[in-house]
Amino acid sequence: MLADTCVWISFFRRPDEVVSNKLKHLLRNGNPAYTGLIATELIRGAKSKKEQAALDDLFRSIEYFETREEYFERAGKLGRMLSHKGITIATVDLIIAQIALENNAALFTLDAHFKLLARYASLRLY
Repeated sequence: MLADTCVWISFFRRPDEVVSNKLKHLLRNGNPAYTGLIATELIRGAKSKKEQAALDDLFRSIEYFETREEYFERAGKLGRMLSHKGITIATVDLIIAQIALENNAALFTLDAHFKLLARYASLRLY
């Protein structure tokens, strides 16, 4: 399970009971994963050293999905295919989706545009 940036933000900053409960369940039983882009977005948004320390602890405790060179090319092709259908998805989100696809992982996200992307790719959403 790849947990998107927005899920972690909701968990840490704007606790939503449904999201928090699902993520707590995953942390106890399913070990959600992260990737470099998600870490970058979360670290960039850290407001204090305490928040940064919490992120450091989180990253040490969950699985990391590497981003291989070929994922970027495949994400570009996915974006190109979507563009031909009149759909524009941010590059970062294309790469996150591709990383989930490459790792045969569902994506836990709150961003609706991933639902649109999943209609045209084999992306599984949680």
